[in-house]
Amino acid sequence: MLRFISKRISAAVFVLVGASFLAYAMMLLAPGDASREIAVARYGGQGMVDQATIEWIIKKEKLDRPLYEQYGRWLKHALCLDFGNSLVEEIPVRELIVSRFDRTLDLALAAILVALVISIPIGILSGLRRGSWMDSMGVTIAVTGVSMPNYWLGLVLIVVFCVKLHWLPSFGRGDWHHLILPAVTLGTALTAYTTRILRSAVIDTIRSEHIMALYARGLDSPMVLGAHVLKNALIPVVTVVGLEFGMILEGAVITETVFAWPGLGELLVSAVGNRDYPLIQGMVVFTAVIFVGINMMVDIICRYLDPRIK
Repeated sequence: MLRFISKRISAAVFVLVGASFLAYAMMLLAPGDASREIAVARYGGQGMVDQATIEWIIKKEKLDRPLYEQYGRWLKHALCLDFGNSLVEEIPVRELIVSRFDRTLDLALAAILVALVISIPIGILSGLRRGSWMDSMGVTIAVTGVSMPNYWLGLVLIVVFCVKLHWLPSFGRGDWHHLILPAVTLGTALTAYTTRILRSAVIDTIRSEHIMALYARGLDSPMVLGAHVLKNALIPVVTVVGLEFGMILEGAVITETVFAWPGLGELLVSAVGNRDYPLIQGMVVFTAVIFVGINMMVDIICRYLDPRIK
């Protein structure tokens, strides 16, 4: 197991360095004048920015230096968890990311909870009762959930529960009432994926030779189901849920925009629009660390569920 983890850590280092360099290079090589975009975002309006201000920004932020020099200087500070200051808000990038991360984490945990509570029982029952009305209902729910875009579902929920019924708030972050609609919006697609995968995994596991051998020995169905079928069927579910959880933590851009949820997604949209290079780079590295870490945890859990996995 230690050798397995060490290999994953070594691969993670290369992934993080590569992701940070690509993001840094693509932002600097993007069309347009980066210094002007920063000046407009910082001081507001094209008419309020003169050439002297632009030249001052270029000199202060060292935007005239070669790409490799800028990246090397940034990487040296990033290894000490110093991502610099935001070019627009002029406060440390680390503070901006930390202040938004807990909000995105709340949303991600709520969405995962919604998905698991619905998908696990439906997926298991659909797999055990293949061809029944319950199986048809599960497949219908899965197809419907996959087919609905997040932005459309979010707007429909706002119209129904906020505008028409006045039951829930439509935007912003406050108490748990503000969390319901964005969590349901995010959790719907994950519910559909998890239901389909769990159903297929249960069907494949039941048909496997070692499960048929256990039934042939006369073991009780509940024991076989709990100790053998579900343990093997959960491997693809853990993989999908882990990857989706990492993607949500990276910032659910569309959902956070629709519900004006002040999380990492909204922060990333504003950073890209303002050409805030330090903030973009810090978010890329931060989200890459989260995604790689969750992926590593998923590999370890799957290795525990099935020791044959290498």
